[in-house]
Amino acid sequence: MTKRPRNIANDMLDAVETATRKWTRQKKSEERHPGMVRYRASRMTKEPRTSQKEAAWEVMEAAYMAASGNGSLPAMARQIFYQARPKIMEMTDDKQLAYGYFSQVLLPDYIEEHGVSWNVVYDARGHLEEPHTNRRIGVGTIEIGNYLHAMRAPKIVAAEFSDANVDVIGPSGGISGVLFCEKEGFNPLFKAVNLANRYDLMIISTKGVSVTAARQLIDEICGGRLPLFVLHDFDLAGFMILGTLHRDTRRYQFASVIDPIDLGLRLKDIAGLEREPAAATRTNEADLRKQLANNGATNAEIAILLNERVELNTMTSDALIAMIERKLKEHGIEKVVPNDDLLGKAYQAFNHSKQLRAVFKKAESAFKSTKIKTPADLKKRVGAILKKHPDLRWDDAVQVVLDETQLDAGRAEKQKAKKKSGDFTDNDDDAEEDEGDNE
Repeated sequence: MTKRPRNIANDMLDAVETATRKWTRQKKSEERHPGMVRYRASRMTKEPRTSQKEAAWEVMEAAYMAASGNGSLPAMARQIFYQARPKIMEMTDDKQLAYGYFSQVLLPDYIEEHGVSWNVVYDARGHLEEPHTNRRIGVGTIEIGNYLHAMRAPKIVAAEFSDANVDVIGPSGGISGVLFCEKEGFNPLFKAVNLANRYDLMIISTKGVSVTAARQLIDEICGGRLPLFVLHDFDLAGFMILGTLHRDTRRYQFASVIDPIDLGLRLKDIAGLEREPAAATRTNEADLRKQLANNGATNAEIAILLNERVELNTMTSDALIAMIERKLKEHGIEKVVPNDDLLGKAYQAFNHSKQLRAVFKKAESAFKSTKIKTPADLKKRVGAILKKHPDLRWDDAVQVVLDETQLDAGRAEKQKAKKKSGDFTDNDDDAEEDEGDNE
């Protein structure tokens, strides 16, 4: 408000400015952002303040139904957020609603409190990579759920027109342990030194604190079965990551007892490494000490962590790999060798495959295919098949023109290739039901 000499005229001006200040602010907001006109009524009408939680509880179901096609389709948490945000803000005097607060607090709390079974999908915030199979899977709700559903023990696939092989999804018979790294950026380094294959390690990397999908995966495959190795920064967040991989939280409760093996960074690892100031936080020192202790930090480490931090990125690539390999060996990590029965079956299958290769090679050299006439209306027939079956590609349609049985056979082969490549973004229950060896 402008400072004026005290007199009746100026007092009247001050009173008018005070009374119209809210309206002036609203009009200027509308001039800058015309869409803000929709909030005029809620801003200008004086009503008892509604909290964001109260507003969310009123609109959450309608927001989910709108985002999910009335519950018929999966809905991303962010999609629900965009449906709910304008309504929540309108009910709370346009208080800004942050996506993190909505997705990590309001939405999970609503689902838990109301006991609804919604198909809510969270973005993949990391990846897992299996050794030897080249599968790289997003650590998201759908991908991890489908991966866990598809897991099966090793199965010997007999040679046909392709060589015999061992088909396996998941840890059984081929994985010695799980390495969890809090940073995705090290994956090219791990590939360059062939870390996963040389130690038979499944590597899970995320962007910061583990998402619930990662904890669900670890709960399923590490509980009493495989060792879990954790690689993290020497800071408050790093120890929190270590803690959330085995300790129950509001968002995830472990069904199994998980005892992670800490690969560092710990106090003995940071000698000579560059230190930075600890990240700013509003948490008081007493609570920070308690949190760090609960997540496994020693008193000596806590004394440093309250003021300083050390990132994994301060290590050179060769030093980081040397530390990881040294600690893996200290904890007795070994290559996987299955039982005698599976070894024997694989040996016989590969011998059969070797003999078939020789037969096929001989048959191929003696075989001469019979040429047939290309149909004059081939393009028309291909177009008709693609119109009826739009999921096919043109070359699939050519095969169907030649042999109608290739329609189902081709789809089945695509599903096999999809699973083999590590695509677990869709539910393909029917493709798995006839295998008979799911875990």
